[in-house]
Amino acid sequence: MPRIDMDALEDEWEDDPHLVVRRNRDLSVKARAKIDELASARVVGVDRGRITVLFEDEVVEATLAGTMRGTKAAVGDEVRVRPPRRDDDPPRIVEVLERSTVLTRTADDALDEERVVVANADLIVVVLAADYLDVGSRFLDRVLVAASVGGLETALCVNKADLVDDPAQAVAPVRDRYDGMDLPIVTTSATTGEGLDDLRRLVAGGWTAFAGHSGVGKSSLFNHLVPDAAQAVADIGRYGGRHTTVAAWALRAPQLDAWLVDTPGVRSFGLGGLDATELPRHFPELARLRCDLIDCTHTGEPGCTLAQASVHPERLAAYERLRTSLLGQG
Repeated sequence: MPRIDMDALEDEWEDDPHLVVRRNRDLSVKARAKIDELASARVVGVDRGRITVLFEDEVVEATLAGTMRGTKAAVGDEVRVRPPRRDDDPPRIVEVLERSTVLTRTADDALDEERVVVANADLIVVVLAADYLDVGSRFLDRVLVAASVGGLETALCVNKADLVDDPAQAVAPVRDRYDGMDLPIVTTSATTGEGLDDLRRLVAGGWTAFAGHSGVGKSSLFNHLVPDAAQAVADIGRYGGRHTTVAAWALRAPQLDAWLVDTPGVRSFGLGGLDATELPRHFPELARLRCDLIDCTHTGEPGCTLAQASVHPERLAAYERLRTSLLGQG
């Protein structure tokens, strides 16, 4: 008598869209309790539909259960998983848990379809190149806003210090621009090793995601923080993984008691999911102002106190530039 594959039969049943809707809407108390009893796992890689998780202290590939059709998981997500029923059966993700923090971006400011960069991270380290700080600072301004929206702490790493004659002098205008914002700034060189101990101390003990334009040296820094980082990615998943510059991966750094997320380099960091009226609260210098209007946009309203405040002109220009872009006037 042929063996009936009950898992395949279950998946076929779960994949019925009518049943998915009914189950999601009418989940019984007993079913909810069974899900709550399942162990949790942490997503460490998402690439072309493949999801890799840290499950029971092992990095393994998992699949979405049929009832999860249409659900997207991101690196850093906490998920409930059903353990394998056979040796050749992968863990099945049955629920993505609520995120405590999230960093999202859009393709540009005119679009509102958000892409999750990382979930549940403790810190975002924005990496800029020391020889392109003017362009990089505009990118940093955007990530600072997105991190504020998503409840994340942010730090700045100015890398490639070996490419400028005087790193301290090159970074000084940046330090002045963000003075008073509680933004940690470290200067590093992946080539000479300068500042790497400062960076290690910054990321120790938590989940940290690195973000930056392509070519700023994020992966080179990773190779210092996580020895053999490229090989570690290649060892994940049965297809051999992909390089960290084209897919986000979280890698364990045991010597730092940390997990580090290398995200793909991007050309732009859109904020299209943010309403322009909410922008002031994500600029700390403006959020501290006590204007007559609670929703003051600091563009000339009666009772605005911006004129009496000390806001760095470059930061004010960044606010005005972002606001104009979010309003679709740019």
